[in-house]
Amino acid sequence: MIQLKLKNEMTQYKNPNYWFLLLSALVMIAIATASYFVPDKVPFATDGLLVKLYRLNYGILGIMAIISYNLKIVRTYLIVTGWLMIFFVISSWLDLTPEGMFLFTKPDNILHSNIGVISIFIAVIYGDSEPESDDKL
Repeated sequence: MIQLKLKNEMTQYKNPNYWFLLLSALVMIAIATASYFVPDKVPFATDGLLVKLYRLNYGILGIMAIISYNLKIVRTYLIVTGWLMIFFVISSWLDLTPEGMFLFTKPDNILHSNIGVISIFIAVIYGDSEPESDDKL
């Protein structure tokens, strides 16, 4: 039982969903913390407190999803947050309600559109792909 769990923990990192979520979570946490301490040097440092909180929460919840060792949770998280980021970009273009609360800038829209589209793409393309097992004859 313990050997099976360790094998699942080791093989999960062959799936690109885990790697992209880890990378994007670390980037979002880094941007959020840097925007508090050196806001003049970070192009993504907005005045909106909700954007900073969103980025911190995105990173923390993303790391929690990775630690869960469940591919379905990671894929769901990537798809839902990907669509949420695309909604942020569209709301900024159309001056909808979230744009006034979050105070998005052009670099924010570029970041959110890229991460959102890539998140959805990776989660859909590399869906239920389990790595090949070495135990098969």
